[in-house]
Amino acid sequence: MIMNMRGSKQNKNNSDPFQFLEKNTLKTRKWLTLEQQKADAYFLQNKYKSSLVKRIKLLQNVESKSLPVIKNGNTFFSWRKRSEEIGSVYIIKKGSKKPVLLINSESIFKRSGYILESWIPNKNGTRLAYSLSKSGNDKTSIFTFDVKNKVTLKNHIPDYIYPYFMCWNSHGNGFWYRHSNLKSPKTEEKLNMKIYFHKIGDNFKKDQCLLGNKTEKTDWPTISISEDGKYFIISVYNSSKEKETTQMFLGKTSDKNNKIVEILKKENHLSYAYIHRDSVYFLTNKGAPNWKVQEAKISNLELGRLAPKTILGEDKDKKESICFIKDRLFVEVLENASSRLYVYDLEGRLKRKINLPTKGTISTMGGEKEGNHLFFMFSSYSFPAAIFNLALEKKDPTIFFQAKLPFNFKKVEIRQEFFKSKDGTSVPMFIVYKRGLKENGNNPALVYGYGGFGLSITPHFHANIIPFLEDGGIYVEINIRGGGEYGQKWHDDGKLFKKQNSFDDFTAGLNYLVKKKYTNYNKLAIFGWSNGGLLIGSVITQHPNICKVAIIGAPVLDMIRYHLFDGGKYWISDYGDPNNKKHLKNLLKFSPYYNINTGISYPAVLVLTAKQDDRVHPMHAYKFVAKIQKKSKTSNPILLRVEENAGHGGANGINKYVEQYADIWSFIYDQLNQN
Repeated sequence: MIMNMRGSKQNKNNSDPFQFLEKNTLKTRKWLTLEQQKADAYFLQNKYKSSLVKRIKLLQNVESKSLPVIKNGNTFFSWRKRSEEIGSVYIIKKGSKKPVLLINSESIFKRSGYILESWIPNKNGTRLAYSLSKSGNDKTSIFTFDVKNKVTLKNHIPDYIYPYFMCWNSHGNGFWYRHSNLKSPKTEEKLNMKIYFHKIGDNFKKDQCLLGNKTEKTDWPTISISEDGKYFIISVYNSSKEKETTQMFLGKTSDKNNKIVEILKKENHLSYAYIHRDSVYFLTNKGAPNWKVQEAKISNLELGRLAPKTILGEDKDKKESICFIKDRLFVEVLENASSRLYVYDLEGRLKRKINLPTKGTISTMGGEKEGNHLFFMFSSYSFPAAIFNLALEKKDPTIFFQAKLPFNFKKVEIRQEFFKSKDGTSVPMFIVYKRGLKENGNNPALVYGYGGFGLSITPHFHANIIPFLEDGGIYVEINIRGGGEYGQKWHDDGKLFKKQNSFDDFTAGLNYLVKKKYTNYNKLAIFGWSNGGLLIGSVITQHPNICKVAIIGAPVLDMIRYHLFDGGKYWISDYGDPNNKKHLKNLLKFSPYYNINTGISYPAVLVLTAKQDDRVHPMHAYKFVAKIQKKSKTSNPILLRVEENAGHGGANGINKYVEQYADIWSFIYDQLNQN
């Protein structure tokens, strides 16, 4: 029988004996040193780790490439060759077939530890803007690179203002970017974001601000420019309140006074704008939970005529993303949590459906606005990431690049099954295993979930699960509510006062796997990262014997103080505002940190975080581990694994990544094989 601790009496007063772990003090550092020593000692004696390091490294030691970006006939791309830690940026010049190295990110990483986070060439391909992070976190510096002379220019925009590159101007001698207020206090480094224009060679402190004081402290502005460079759109998002809002402005780049026209009043929905030729297209969920596409002529918007026409209405499947090339509109749709790709004309008439290799995920797509090719990245559990090239005049795409891995993927079988959650809602899951599996209830299984912020968890390729599959394990992903797999309603039904649905969905999925004899509770491991860490923390504090192993990565666990750190205020639309009494009461019901009970035996727990994580503060991981160690009576290990120099995504570089996942998997192997 599964124990349910939800609603049990808790000591939920203001006393917090582990609040000291929120600050980087000597006391905190001593505590961390002891915890890391415990983890190091455990993994040193773990008999599975060394072989897993070798197996995972073999699977990761393959080349990878990014989608090509074509500017003025020149092709830019990133390329990580075999045995390299980080991908570098290359160019194939117009009329040539030979790749030329531009930015040697591998050398930068080995020399200084800096991570190349992004790069974007200007329209004529003469310059690149690229961002470097000291720790692979959200704090990056923006540099500019002269393509012809292959040299980084002197002036750069420093990381302490959290700059984020947006787009080049049409001349290629300047760009728009976002950064926080130079005088923001330490607790608000990620707030007060505004858009600025930077001219190459100028001091960034003199950069001109767009919108000025028209935005709130918690607004999140973006800017995009038309292909001809004549127009720009500023979109302003805010998720720091119970309902998310979108507001949009249109401007002319030639207007020295930066006059802008409001083309979307501040409303409670999400919309994304795309300028193509003489129109603005909106991908929006306004009155359309599964999203729709609308179009408005720029000439009408300039005159204040703000009534776009719908060219693709809402239907049963969610519209996930769109892309424009010439007179074609490409639409990625999610059908039962898998990508489908359709081609329309600019009036919304269906031209054709693109054949994809299997149920999987289109993770990104793009191409020259007036070119002849669409490039997109596709993968699935049994289909390693591949870049496809779809010529506009061709029926089917061809593989442009795909890495070769030392594994026979024909051995892998994938099922999608549906189960009933606590309230009767039908929820899907993907089940991945090696052919020949016996459903005897004794197979080890790892189950992953997320369920937040409208993000869709769809079939991706994960090289690190292959050893587990080879050894008879089952890998499962559950598409719980709170995600975006079935549109805005699916998201709404797993946030704020309905957040408990996310945890109930995941728990029901685990019980389903046991009932169907895929596994049993003593062979079951569960895993979540970031918001998924909240999921796993909530599940094991509500149902302590639901599984044998819990992996909690970069988690949000203290739901009463999450909004006080880094960018936590941006999450209020999903979680609720702790300063609101009704929200606080709801947050206390599911906050993992406040629902750890005295004397309870919890599963074996491995919590992962990074000291430089500036998206989800590591205090969540620290405090949770300290409290569960003190209060629980478990004989199972409760370990904290801390990356010294990494951000929210975890370990940087292939070697550190391999080490991180070898620790995760060796912990799972060791604990699931305990008698």
